[in-house]
Amino acid sequence: MRFDQKGPSVTGTSFSRRRLLAGVTAAAASLALTGCVGRRDGDYAQVSGQVPERFARRERVVLWSAFTSHNATVLQSIIDGFNASQQDIFCEIQLFPGYPALDSKLAASFAVAQVPDLVTLSDVNWNRYFLAETLEPLSGYFDAGFGPDAFHPRFLAEGTIRDQVYWLPWARSTPLFYYNKEIFAGAGLPDRGPKTFTELREWGHELKGFTYRGAPVRMRGYTGKDDWYFQGSSWAFDGSYSDGMVSRLSSEQTVAALEFDRAFIHDDQMAYLADDINADFAAGVTATICNSTGALTSLLKAATFEFGTAFLPEQDAPGVPTGGSGLAVMRNSTKARKQATWEVIRYLAEKGAPEWSLNTGYLPVTASSLNSPKIKERNAATPAYQVAQDQLSRARQADVMRRYVNETISEMLIVLQKVYASNADPGETLREATRNLDPAIQRVLPKYRRLVAS
Repeated sequence: MRFDQKGPSVTGTSFSRRRLLAGVTAAAASLALTGCVGRRDGDYAQVSGQVPERFARRERVVLWSAFTSHNATVLQSIIDGFNASQQDIFCEIQLFPGYPALDSKLAASFAVAQVPDLVTLSDVNWNRYFLAETLEPLSGYFDAGFGPDAFHPRFLAEGTIRDQVYWLPWARSTPLFYYNKEIFAGAGLPDRGPKTFTELREWGHELKGFTYRGAPVRMRGYTGKDDWYFQGSSWAFDGSYSDGMVSRLSSEQTVAALEFDRAFIHDDQMAYLADDINADFAAGVTATICNSTGALTSLLKAATFEFGTAFLPEQDAPGVPTGGSGLAVMRNSTKARKQATWEVIRYLAEKGAPEWSLNTGYLPVTASSLNSPKIKERNAATPAYQVAQDQLSRARQADVMRRYVNETISEMLIVLQKVYASNADPGETLREATRNLDPAIQRVLPKYRRLVAS
């Protein structure tokens, strides 16, 4: 089986983290749930690819990346730096147009016993590869010169299970509250983000009837392509998706979070379901959006007005989910390839991370990037970047059910579409989702208890 993606040349449709959340492949879900993958070290061949003649004598490491367009170019530049920095290892990037495509190919690679060495896995799909026992435990690779303190402790902990690291932070993010300063000033609103969702709704009432650049404007544009934002909103209303593997989707608090959105959209008519929240915000159609910190750099280029960023609104509690992706090593790679892969990881953490954060907008997740003078200068010049870093003190990783039960995300996207687009009753839709998800929870639960829960 040959995988032909190579170099930073993938073009065409722009894929994103939202596309992942719209439908992670059934093949990957099956992989994690059946546990039918072989688990011997070094018993799988390396996927094929192309090695330039000048690197032919080096140990080859294959990195599978879901980054496209600009981010793919940035990563390739960093890896080019690694290949030029030493003479023993060649790292080849094979690109995929987004996480679903990578996920599908990775599941297929196990079927033919050919695997890459290093993979960018999202915050909601690496756990399933862990359940399939296909990820290399990494804690034993650290040494005195390169230890766990090379990574942000908050993010490193998210890739740690039972004191063993399986997933290292790389392209990590949280949502931010973005607001159009011109609209806020024109409507007499404060130059800041709302402290609570109640205040956001009150500001929506004050904005009613306001026009911007000759067109009516609404307070918030919602996306129905990603439930990541609602995961945070559920926490803000003291709800959640689950308590461990016990669903809380139909709890009074989670229902209240979704009822807020329904009323804001359908009763107040000051929010709406957008096709593209970035485009609408940049065009001045909506005064505010909640979007990833990873969107900050592109929004700064696209917007023709000054905008501000702020922490996400609270209600009864903070509601800030972490997201993005990290790096995982395939357990079935050979010992020599895994050791060479670790050298790539070390370079990425110590040398490449500042360039990555500076040029993509993702959060600094390593000591090298957190201490980078260039990143500190950028944050001082554009405080929005510092807001994203400061908000980390409120952040937490997704609920267990969202991370380990693949169907949770697709089911919640159905819920959001029904409520946002069709004014469905939040309580009824969430109770239906709870019933629909119970078989999937029961299927995952035994393996989750064996490998994760104490």
